[in-house]
Amino acid sequence: MLRPTLARRLAQTAKEQLSKSAPLTVANNPYKARKVWPPDFKELTHQQQLRFEKKYKRRIALANYSPRWDKGVKYAQLLTIAAALVWLLFYSEFEWWGRQYKPSEELRKHAQNLFGVLDPEKRYERRKDAPEVNPSPRTPESK
Repeated sequence: MLRPTLARRLAQTAKEQLSKSAPLTVANNPYKARKVWPPDFKELTHQQQLRFEKKYKRRIALANYSPRWDKGVKYAQLLTIAAALVWLLFYSEFEWWGRQYKPSEELRKHAQNLFGVLDPEKRYERRKDAPEVNPSPRTPESK
């Protein structure tokens, strides 16, 4: 049996769509439902009602599942907890098991300067392993 080629398929006339001839309604819908929706709970047994509820809850959970939203919420929770811990340890004064807790001024200073990275006193210091700023040419590159 020969299969129709792309050229033959393109040459065929287009089938008239059902939605263009008449809008879909319950009466002319070609996709009939297998079951009546929603089911009549008075006719179902207790076990069938429970099974239906479990299935419905599972479908609702799957329909509302959003991985990007869940990931965003987890990151927001992580940032909130981290910010609360930083504030608690570096800036707050409280009593902890009967002992007064007050973070040291040096610790607060380091926290304000991102632990020494942006410290005004150390701004122009260079690391020991950093290359020279303007290396002097020892040998000419071209003769």
